[in-house]
Amino acid sequence: MSIHHPAAGRTRPALLAGDLLPDWALSDLDGKRFSFYSDAVEGRPLVLIFCPRYSEAYDGILDQFGAQSHAYSEQGAAVFAIFPNEKSARRHASLPFPVLVDRQHHLTEMFGPELTTVVLRNNNHVKGIVTGETEPHVDLSLDWAASVRAEMPTILMEQRHPPVLLIPEVFSDSDCQRLIETFHTRGQTFLEEKMASDYLGTDYKMRIPEHLREDRIDHFFFDKDTVDFLRQRLNRVIPEIHRAFQYRVTKYESLRMARYEGTRAGLRYGHRDNIPPFTHRRFAMSINLNTDEFEGGALRFPEFGDQRYRPKSGAAIIFSSSLLHEAMDVTAGRRFVFLAFLFGEM
Repeated sequence: MSIHHPAAGRTRPALLAGDLLPDWALSDLDGKRFSFYSDAVEGRPLVLIFCPRYSEAYDGILDQFGAQSHAYSEQGAAVFAIFPNEKSARRHASLPFPVLVDRQHHLTEMFGPELTTVVLRNNNHVKGIVTGETEPHVDLSLDWAASVRAEMPTILMEQRHPPVLLIPEVFSDSDCQRLIETFHTRGQTFLEEKMASDYLGTDYKMRIPEHLREDRIDHFFFDKDTVDFLRQRLNRVIPEIHRAFQYRVTKYESLRMARYEGTRAGLRYGHRDNIPPFTHRRFAMSINLNTDEFEGGALRFPEFGDQRYRPKSGAAIIFSSSLLHEAMDVTAGRRFVFLAFLFGEM
């Protein structure tokens, strides 16, 4: 099985929904460095308003944000206004939320000359971006902040639960459709089980009868454009694995997706992903691509309980390869799922 390095992918200059916010070097009006990754602000929705130039229209929008500051507080969100220089920032120092300076012009390079509002989830992943003076910055950002809060209801945990990590919107809806279309249109060559290889230099498929299953076909990605795109999306995941499990992923096996359809058959007690010859595997990642189009197909971790995990399309579930887990029967439709096995230096 081929091994790859995430850093080999090209970087993308713009932020998109699902991306992780860079740790920009911003400063407050006293010249002290400010980070959105500090304990003081992480763990809540963040609303960042970047005002790159003076405009009466932009001042009017900033006033609207100020007038609604209580509404953001009600959603548990913190608001920040960011300006390209200290003079502009001090002119708006009376705003009822913190004012920051982008002295190194990171935001100017990324967003250009238009007013831009970025809403972040509690883990600094982008929920949404709105740009331009005619757009409803306040209405959209309030809706997104409320949506983020609704994603994380207060729950009193009294039972055991598996040590898994869930990350929403690793893939967008269009990303999911792109991969499903690739399954249908590319890589129609089938290799025999246990002969996975990249010597073909192109996508291919393989039947995966693990534990005597009959319902799974995997599609392996080798098309350069597709692999580059997938590497970019891994940048949304790898820092979160380090944050959650203090493990630095630097490599992964050949990326693939699976289709589950038809009779399952086989053994039904689950399996682990780090048994020989795959002892290098440290984490497994699974991303449903079409959750609304199939029934069943949940993941369970029977050592820790009988919770059933069936994330929304595009959301990643990540877990240690040493955990016993079972992909349950798909009882209707077809389940398409992206899969990755991740590890570090050995």
